[in-house]
Amino acid sequence: MKSPEEIVATMLEKDAFSQFLGISVCKIEKGYCELIMTVTSVMTNGFEIAHGGITYSLGDSTLAFASNSRGKQCVSIDT
Repeated sequence: MKSPEEIVATMLEKDAFSQFLGISVCKIEKGYCELIMTVTSVMTNGFEIAHGGITYSLGDSTLAFASNSRGKQCVSIDT
């Protein structure tokens, strides 16, 4: 069985959107994930802060990596 690190590395390698956002893995364990991303000027809203869609996307990727880190493929229905 692959380690959580191997699983998430494979997922991130194939995840063009997370790569586009510049998402990096800080910590990964079975069922747990911490990601980091730098918000750039093209990711901000009219108040010059991170657009809600960017925040949601970071959370969605975190959920995906954490839930799949146990080695069983899964997707979310509601996040």
